[in-house]
Amino acid sequence: MRPKATVSIDVDPLDAHLAGYGIANLPPDRLVYERAIPRILDLLAQHSIRATFFWIARDAAANAPLLRTIAGAGHELASHTVTHPEAWRRCTRTEVAHELRASKRQLEDAASAPVVGFRSPGWHAPPALAEELCASGYRYDASSFPSPLLGAAGALIWLRSGGRRRTALGVGQWFSPRAPHLSAGLREFPVSVTRILRIPIYHTLRYGISEARFLRVLDRFAKEVHALSYPVHAVDAVGLVEDGVDARLGHHPGMGTPLAAKLALLSSTFAEIARRFAAFPFAARLSD
Repeated sequence: MRPKATVSIDVDPLDAHLAGYGIANLPPDRLVYERAIPRILDLLAQHSIRATFFWIARDAAANAPLLRTIAGAGHELASHTVTHPEAWRRCTRTEVAHELRASKRQLEDAASAPVVGFRSPGWHAPPALAEELCASGYRYDASSFPSPLLGAAGALIWLRSGGRRRTALGVGQWFSPRAPHLSAGLREFPVSVTRILRIPIYHTLRYGISEARFLRVLDRFAKEVHALSYPVHAVDAVGLVEDGVDARLGHHPGMGTPLAAKLALLSSTFAEIARRFAAFPFAARLSD
């Protein structure tokens, strides 16, 4: 049998990305829902991949038909909080409980599908997250990013925000387990990282590595029979110029790449994953 993989899509609207760079109080943006998600769904269907979509529930009701389309195509919908708070890791336990329970309820109501999974904004978990996930009826968490590059990414965002965004280095995660595991009663699905250097296998970094190196990493994971967790962002399927994206997002990884090239890269990535792995949503891998 081929090893398993999950392609996950973080469906962060453009205003959430800009908030990550310290540009706050923007109106909700619909571009990723209207353009990026249909493109991603087409590519997933071409390569027979069923994925997990981590959705911000703030926009669930307004996108109920799209959510039902996603669920009807065999993909999984999971929570990415209600509001994608930039200060997520500093939220109180009451605030965390509200974000978890409200997002689960709103997504299930809009999609008419169960929600059992969660991913933290920015990969950083507040205290008592696991306990509140269990209490709220979740069965897994996909927030672990076991790589020192999490700290490097946080430092880069802090610099690009002009010091407006407070960020954490995530040191506690750097050497956490690489493989899916049980933690505090939940199944944890970490982002896949290489064995020694712990370099994430993550679409944000795909723009900066060669095709040959990427394929070698996939081959190594498949040969070692490691399950693969490969995150993508919805913004990876929009074009800065072609879709009229706010120019202040121009320095985000991949945004300088023409749309046709971005979509071709996504398609080839999905094809190479599907060639080596059996791709399932996280919810279908709870026994891993």
